[in-house]
Amino acid sequence: MFKIEIQLEPKRKSLYEEAIRRLRSIYVSDDANTAPDARIVGPENAISNQGVPCLVDQPERIVSHTLASLIKSDSHIMPAHALRFSSRVKPIDEALRAGKLGKPGLMRLHYWATEGVSLKQAMFGPIDLARWFFQDEPSMRQWVETKHSLLCHLQFPSDGMALMNVSNPFEGEVAYESVQLIGATGAAYGDDHHNTHLHFRKNSISARIQHNNIMHGLMGLVSEFVDGILNDRDWNVTLKDTLRIHELLEELVDG
Repeated sequence: MFKIEIQLEPKRKSLYEEAIRRLRSIYVSDDANTAPDARIVGPENAISNQGVPCLVDQPERIVSHTLASLIKSDSHIMPAHALRFSSRVKPIDEALRAGKLGKPGLMRLHYWATEGVSLKQAMFGPIDLARWFFQDEPSMRQWVETKHSLLCHLQFPSDGMALMNVSNPFEGEVAYESVQLIGATGAAYGDDHHNTHLHFRKNSISARIQHNNIMHGLMGLVSEFVDGILNDRDWNVTLKDTLRIHELLEELVDG
């Protein structure tokens, strides 16, 4: 059975432990005398864990010079771009890859961030998702920042665009996220509150409902990580993706 060691703070560790328990074919190794097959680590421990495959949690917190060093070292590291594996995003991505939406034209995303996350860090996932959906680099970038929100517009060479807004939650509000992707022949929608994914086609509307649970996203993330190791294949996300998003954020927010 595949053994994973988790080096994270207690709250994040417990989330991954629960996700791994649900996968069943993997187990968490707490035996210091047994070498794990892989590790899940925080951004602060990425450099110190070279030599064993690592899934780096919260890559939006990795500083750029550390990313550059990791890329040069050719470390076997998968950054945990969690939004790609979200239960809200997965049906949209499946519909897009299956050709059911046609050429992507407009992505819209709104996210009320959780406490302790900066607006810049909260925009990491949405920008990654836009690059992933459109499979290209943005040719034009615009942004508007206020005290409580960050609005970003990305234009792509295909004439597609992404409009993304992240906001700090006001008192009494909880984290919330919605994402829509409109294509040439269909559209798909994922809503954090209602857990509903709608697919609009020429003559019909269909809905796919999934339980809103962070475990689904973490299970998909860990499965991709382990499957890549076992089958000796590239993961669908790399540190170069992480670095590029950091560069875009620096251009947008800090530039």
